[in-house]
Amino acid sequence: MDHLSERLEKLRHQVQKLNLAFSHLGTQNEALSRENQELREQLLLKGDRIKALKEERALILNAKSLTDAGMSSKDARHKINELIRGIDKCIAQLNQ
Repeated sequence: MDHLSERLEKLRHQVQKLNLAFSHLGTQNEALSRENQELREQLLLKGDRIKALKEERALILNAKSLTDAGMSSKDARHKINELIRGIDKCIAQLNQ
């Protein structure tokens, strides 16, 4: 009888350890899931920022190439304003 009670007590102890480990892993999983979500959001924001900077760079290069091509400053200004409106529309769509 004593042998069975010892085994039962040992089993109870092991179950308690398993429950504790399960609880700890669940908490750790939740924390990692939150961190993963935050990192995904940061990645999206960085991607948007990169896209905006690329568009700005293209605008600058276009403006430079227009003036280098001998286009008048009035025509170049008009073309730049068109490009800026296009970028503003893109940004507005991204913000929706």
